[in-house]
Amino acid sequence: MKFGGTSLANWPRFLMAADIIAESSKLEPVATVLSAPATITNALLEMVDLAVEGKSYQAVVQHIDTVFNTLYAQASEELLAPAQQSLLQEKLNAQMLQWKHKLEGICLLGECPDSVRAAIVVSGERLSAALMEQVMLAKGITSAQLDPVSLFLAHGQPLESVVDINVSKPRFSVLPLNDYRVWVMPGFTAADAHGKIVTLGRNGSDYSAAVLAACLNASSCEIWTDVDGVYNTDPRVVTDAKLLAQLSYQEAMELSYFGAKVLHPKTIAPIAQYHIPCYIKNSFNPSAPGTL
Repeated sequence: MKFGGTSLANWPRFLMAADIIAESSKLEPVATVLSAPATITNALLEMVDLAVEGKSYQAVVQHIDTVFNTLYAQASEELLAPAQQSLLQEKLNAQMLQWKHKLEGICLLGECPDSVRAAIVVSGERLSAALMEQVMLAKGITSAQLDPVSLFLAHGQPLESVVDINVSKPRFSVLPLNDYRVWVMPGFTAADAHGKIVTLGRNGSDYSAAVLAACLNASSCEIWTDVDGVYNTDPRVVTDAKLLAQLSYQEAMELSYFGAKVLHPKTIAPIAQYHIPCYIKNSFNPSAPGTL
């Protein structure tokens, strides 16, 4: 089950996603892939660009800090134990410090290597995953994290890599998969042959979910987003656009090549190759059937 940034943008939405995961975990074990909350990835990129130009990036860093602090604080008010809140706060503080050091270095150099940019831009997903794991535990559901850096081997450019599923898949066989009901994985992330962090490009979290589904031989892959499914045309442009109940992998590929934003062509390849059913569903309307 993959949840995008709009589905995790604030605490009420984050909790809604957590409830969907918890409900599904009653039926079968779940692996969930998370994006960074809405606005965070763009803010991380902006912060790096400002540092490269030698401009002040403090306001952007403050925005990121506020988003996560607010998210963690509201989760703690409603659900988490004090020890869980402390743990999350420690992770956030450590991450803020790491960004600070990297940004100072970028500022001094006046440039940012792609490998450093990749390591910075995927950190929002890690903070989302840390919170979801604690939320699951607070709900009494056994939960642990999957680390994409040690599990996914990718090739290509640091900011646009592709996972080698044949090499990555055997790495999952050594995990105690049956010991936990919900596994949480930060999306958008993998590592190259040298163990360096790389990103999986645009819509990288959707692609992470498709690759994870293939590696786990999942019964299905669910992409939870902010629309009811795939339409035959853009519903924002065409008033009588039809919601499609189902379509073939080929049709989905064709729609995405011609600009449908709901699924990236790269995402469809692993699920098509391993014949995994994929559902596009709406986290704001979970009872809607979605598109298969």
